[in-house]
Amino acid sequence: MFDLPHGLDRTKALRESLRLDTKNVVAQPHGSPLRGVGRAEFFTLNDLDAVWLFGAAFAPELSSLQNAAPTVESSPIKTIDEFGPFPSQRLYDEDYAEVNRTIVGMLALKWLISGDYEAFTGQQAPSAQLHRASFDRLRKLFMEGLDTEDDVYALLVATVVNDLGKDPQLPVKVADFLQDYASQPNHDLVVYVAAKHGILPLINEAKDTPSYEKLMQGLLFGSEVNIAQLAQAESPPGTLKHVKQIMAGQDHAFTLKFMELILDVAGADGHHDARCAKPMIEPVFQGYMVARQALMDIVQDKSSAREGYDQVLAHRANLLKDEGFHALSVQDPCERALLRLLTMSRTTGKEQAYWIRQAFLNLGSSEFLAITNGLKVDGIDDGVAITPYYMPALFSETLKTTRSCPTETKIAALTSLMRFLSRIFAGMRPIPGAPGVVVECSVAFAQDMVKSEAFRDNPDILDTLEIPEASRYSPPEKVGF
Repeated sequence: MFDLPHGLDRTKALRESLRLDTKNVVAQPHGSPLRGVGRAEFFTLNDLDAVWLFGAAFAPELSSLQNAAPTVESSPIKTIDEFGPFPSQRLYDEDYAEVNRTIVGMLALKWLISGDYEAFTGQQAPSAQLHRASFDRLRKLFMEGLDTEDDVYALLVATVVNDLGKDPQLPVKVADFLQDYASQPNHDLVVYVAAKHGILPLINEAKDTPSYEKLMQGLLFGSEVNIAQLAQAESPPGTLKHVKQIMAGQDHAFTLKFMELILDVAGADGHHDARCAKPMIEPVFQGYMVARQALMDIVQDKSSAREGYDQVLAHRANLLKDEGFHALSVQDPCERALLRLLTMSRTTGKEQAYWIRQAFLNLGSSEFLAITNGLKVDGIDDGVAITPYYMPALFSETLKTTRSCPTETKIAALTSLMRFLSRIFAGMRPIPGAPGVVVECSVAFAQDMVKSEAFRDNPDILDTLEIPEASRYSPPEKVGF
């Protein structure tokens, strides 16, 4: 097994590889020259050498990620890797899902900057593959956002630190500090608090770098705003109410945070397939670019939090209308609720849109009302809004479980899942004038049942699953951030 250093000079080789080569201009795979940060040696390495470099530079952090619980969408499907064993198997002789996801995200940066479209998109489904023009647009965003080698290093640090909150040991270390915060401790808040109080060595080592303040600003932003949840309409508009306060005048910090998100999404299937940025397909890319514009408009005072949020829903409505689905309005409460369900379920085609719509209409009146009312609350001067954390993953798993089933079974399973969601939203409704609060309720506890053959054969079994106390709303003791 490779000997991974843990000393303060552990990042030396990586930093050296990021220094700009001012004498030589290296050609990209498709012939045009690399410019700016792209001239660094790092972007000409083969993938395997880059994996070794990551393993050496971020040894303690990758070791912590070995403890992270698999995500809802992880599965025992055998992983695939172009150069043999998976990254974590190369480094540790073991298969660790979160390590693989993080390293593939960092490899995605190398593929982007070096202009390697084939590596970035290689195994994506042809029908949804990221367009070459979109890849070039994304690469331009990265090239313009990474001015120096320090910026590149800061982005890699942000990427590897991003999921450390999933290590069950870290929340224990910061438990006393978390009591000062109103919001429930999601893993982004855990990482920010740990960084703020000097508990993350990698962040401490970055204190003397020009990008330290941008790193911390990005962690603060991530603790308040989950861009992925916005892009999937998983969280309500209330999560955007501090966007301007945090990011006004912090354009570079915002760009760094957005690039970190792109790499996180790009590597999200790295535990299944390490050969490319498999999840960053064209519809996903477009959705995240809409979310980026919405956030920028809020920061620049061009939109309110609600108006910015509605850009995401309107994008989904327009996408599905172009696919032949009927027009939906963000202003109509029922259609707005349906748009949030369509966005949460990552629906991009007409057929799936009709499954989601029919499942929604099949609900009983009380369940339909619970979801409509629950999704109507903004969490801005209208009471408590709930973020059903991991709900997009449950939609995805439901569709995977019933992939080979007839349409009526798919719809029955989706209806059952929505009945489950109605129980999460039970009692929620807008209360005009009430203090706005956003509460995160994880639905990850339902994953085993949704993935089961029993659910496939009888979707109504989900009605018997008890909702644990931790996933029920309870009034917070403090308000603010």
